[in-house]
Amino acid sequence: MVTALLAKNLVRSAIGREWMAIRDMDVAAAVIGIRPMYAKLSAFAVSSFIVGMAGALWAFVYLGAWEPAAFSVDISFRLLFMVIIGGLGSIMGGFFGAAFIVVLPIFLSQALPVIASALGLTIGTAGISHAELMIFGALIVWFLIVEPHGLARLWSTGKQKLRLWPFPH
Repeated sequence: MVTALLAKNLVRSAIGREWMAIRDMDVAAAVIGIRPMYAKLSAFAVSSFIVGMAGALWAFVYLGAWEPAAFSVDISFRLLFMVIIGGLGSIMGGFFGAAFIVVLPIFLSQALPVIASALGLTIGTAGISHAELMIFGALIVWFLIVEPHGLARLWSTGKQKLRLWPFPH
């Protein structure tokens, strides 16, 4: 949480505005006086530090010991799905994506047998796991096409609408 708070403050600072300018259009950012090489290298260094710290915490706190077998392609895809579903380019989106990726399989493992029994069908654990993969795939395609900014944009839009709720203007 401390790292997320520091990252949020860093993005709001002058260097964060430089990063956003470089991200949006690097030629225009260079024209207004931002040094592209410095901004790109500093963004890479800060993101590498945060990711390295997260990987070390995950390996030694969650796993207890580091081993190469713990870092599989499946874990890499889950992390990518967290970023895509949560929202590209937002700090809050990382939290939303992680919560969604953790909660959705739990919900599906409880809800799919109930839905199947209501329809008069039986579903096994293999069917539940295949249904989870299909639903994850469909959600990723949906988020990439319909809402590329992910759950973070949906959250901010919902907050704005609730602020104005009784009176839209």
